[in-house]
Amino acid sequence: MLALAPKHISRWWIGICVLSNLVAGCSNRSEPQGKPVVILGAASTKDLLEEIAAVAQKSLEVPVEIELSTGPSHALAQQILSGAPADLYVSANRQWAAEIRDANRASQSVDWLTNSMVVVVPANSRLQITRLEDLTSDEVQRIAIAGKNVPAGIYAQQSLSYYRLWEPLGAAGKIIRGHDVRSALAYAQRGEVDAAIVYATDARLTDQVRVVFRLDPVSHAAIVYPLVKLRSDSNAANQVYQFFLGNEARQIAENFGFQRLEPGKAKE
Repeated sequence: MLALAPKHISRWWIGICVLSNLVAGCSNRSEPQGKPVVILGAASTKDLLEEIAAVAQKSLEVPVEIELSTGPSHALAQQILSGAPADLYVSANRQWAAEIRDANRASQSVDWLTNSMVVVVPANSRLQITRLEDLTSDEVQRIAIAGKNVPAGIYAQQSLSYYRLWEPLGAAGKIIRGHDVRSALAYAQRGEVDAAIVYATDARLTDQVRVVFRLDPVSHAAIVYPLVKLRSDSNAANQVYQFFLGNEARQIAENFGFQRLEPGKAKE
């Protein structure tokens, strides 16, 4: 049997300890501790939030698990107000974020991103639509917008009202409401409508529609995505919130076509 000299035993034992600590450290990094950070976000932010969450989980010093759920901003706000567990909330307008703050459910909130509204048609459409007034043409039978309580639907209705088109289009039965903005986009993708009014960021995600023009921002309220940190004692939620406000998340948002809002820059 091989016998080790005392100094060799010492070196061997130190080596084992170092290796054990490295293995333990790797194990801790790959196994998030505590509850996951739950983020509820507007449907139009789905792809963006998935990307930022994936990068955050790799970048944060302390391992964290992030769970995402997206849908209409108003429906998510109602879930939070009804007590649904969540740590962060991204709304597609200020109204629903304000509801959360007024109910004393928010600990921090910031106007985070902005967007723009566009009119899209199916990619193979031959309709000549270059301005909103063209939607009154007899050739245009169905126009998709998001639901009446959904921010994208509110912005679309505001624009149509600004140009005095909402009532005639509604009276003609041309307006088709989607559950959320992604539903309105899907109608156009499948060719089930002649046009749809959606966010510019949504239109970028598919080659099944093409943008025919952008809505003038003076025709609707400012498009603002507030980022709300809900009340909790989760240190992981604090870290994720700060990551969302950082430069790395900003670059990801810009890659998806959003623009980061600086304090005081949003039009009322």
